[in-house]
Amino acid sequence: MPDAPRPAWIEVDLGAIRRNVSRVGERLSRGTQIMAVVKADGYGHGAVPVARAALQAGATWLGVILVEEGIRLREAGIDAPVLLLHEAPANRLDEALANDLTPVVFTEQGLVSIGEAAERAGRTVRVHLKIDTGLNRLGVLWRHAEELAAAIAKEGRVEIEAIFTHFAFADDPTNAFIDTQLQRFNETCERLAVLGIEPAFRHVANSAASITRPDAHYDAVRLGIAMYGLSPGPKCDGIVDLDPAMTLRARVARVTRVSAGEAVSYGHTWRATRDATIASIPLGYADGWARGLSNRAPVLIGGRRYPAVGTVCMDSFMVDLGDDGCAVGDEAVLIGAQESERVTADEHAAALNTINYEIVTRMSPRLPRVYLDG
Repeated sequence: MPDAPRPAWIEVDLGAIRRNVSRVGERLSRGTQIMAVVKADGYGHGAVPVARAALQAGATWLGVILVEEGIRLREAGIDAPVLLLHEAPANRLDEALANDLTPVVFTEQGLVSIGEAAERAGRTVRVHLKIDTGLNRLGVLWRHAEELAAAIAKEGRVEIEAIFTHFAFADDPTNAFIDTQLQRFNETCERLAVLGIEPAFRHVANSAASITRPDAHYDAVRLGIAMYGLSPGPKCDGIVDLDPAMTLRARVARVTRVSAGEAVSYGHTWRATRDATIASIPLGYADGWARGLSNRAPVLIGGRRYPAVGTVCMDSFMVDLGDDGCAVGDEAVLIGAQESERVTADEHAAALNTINYEIVTRMSPRLPRVYLDG
């Protein structure tokens, strides 16, 4: 096992990233590109190593949210096209253009800011026009897309390279509203074509639609959670063989026996009903191990599942081994496999009434990332 700077760390299997990209790519329509979404530090996996692995597996674009996320990729020597999936703040656009990041536009003010930045840079800027087809989050409403597109066409230094939208039912590609959004998107493209505006390519599909909706593939798909080996939702389970890339490990920091009736951790929310061995694990909610997992999470030690007990602390939590034993320094697996057992991000998500996306993206930078290439 690789040494880590502290006794709790994350391992990321870059081979799994590549396999997942390749397997989804095999399902895509001919000519459809893959945009690997590496926002939020690669969903907690590390944006730069993930981006490199995804590009090696055939991705041609990268997607981020923040200008600084894109700059970090450039500083690492990555020269693939990078899309800023949200409108960038006006005061960061000069940096964005200097680093050859592709802006998104969906407001008139955003267009003005991009035009001014393009003028300062002395070059034409290609943008992606985001259409809101029913998510009602970000984007120009599909009914009014012609107005903004026409304004872009009149802007001398701004050109529309692509048009895109995002599904409201990201985890349910069979929902009827997906068809409604596709119809609205197609109608918008047709109306723009009448104005002589025909972007070079269109992208709509997220991970779920990449796997299940070939009618949403268009010219590119945005591959997010599936690239990391996690299912976009129950209705996508098992369709593509995905390999989870993240394993969360720690080394036992303390082992002690408690007597029946003794309690563990803050607030004494768990009390032993019999004599038991308690192992302390040196990570907590400051590392992204949610306090809501108190008394709820399974942990693997010695290839067996044991329950976490007591309140999760900022830097540690405890595990009830019953009458089994272990030693200080033994490995505990919180997410991933150990011998024949496995604990998944989906299990923790179910315990917290959330989704696997949140489990992996909440992992703190305090946890060192160790990269494997298996």
